[in-house]
Amino acid sequence: MIAATEDDLDEHASPSVLSGIKEKIIVTDLINQLDIADGLKELLLSRSFTPKSLLNASVSDLAKILGIDQYVAKLITDAISRAIKTSGLQADE
Repeated sequence: MIAATEDDLDEHASPSVLSGIKEKIIVTDLINQLDIADGLKELLLSRSFTPKSLLNASVSDLAKILGIDQYVAKLITDAISRAIKTSGLQADE
């Protein structure tokens, strides 16, 4: 398997594709930093979240979307808030 560098991607992909790839990497990195169970991380990664949607999701909405208890959703939203603060991401990224 050959790994593509960012320069390779820049050369062959449109700006919208690149921004989508970069956003997916940011979300994946953010989720992997969360202090939550690996199964919850996998559940979050299986959905199409953005940093903004993760930060702005209410506890009840997140619980409904993921099919989990509100208590667990609260743990996730708290972990997301902490991770975003420590990473320096903005809510609109």
